[in-house]
Amino acid sequence: MDGIRLVGRVPSRLEEQFLSYVLARGIASQYAPEGDPASDELGIVVRVQRAGDVVLSRPVFAVVRERANTLWDCVPYDESGIH
Repeated sequence: MDGIRLVGRVPSRLEEQFLSYVLARGIASQYAPEGDPASDELGIVVRVQRAGDVVLSRPVFAVVRERANTLWDCVPYDESGIH
């Protein structure tokens, strides 16, 4: 995403960079129910996952469909069980 590495990052640093990126382009950002930054327009939720004693970033891509209110509504149910 324009040079922003999305995988394996410290979540707070990626969140700051992600929000700066979307806001600079006039793209709306929001937070998913679990507190993950997201953008419906870009079709991305920046999730986190435990790797031993470390928590790292992991993007999830989805497309907002006509019957969904937000991008989060389009993320597969199984994804909500990954931490």
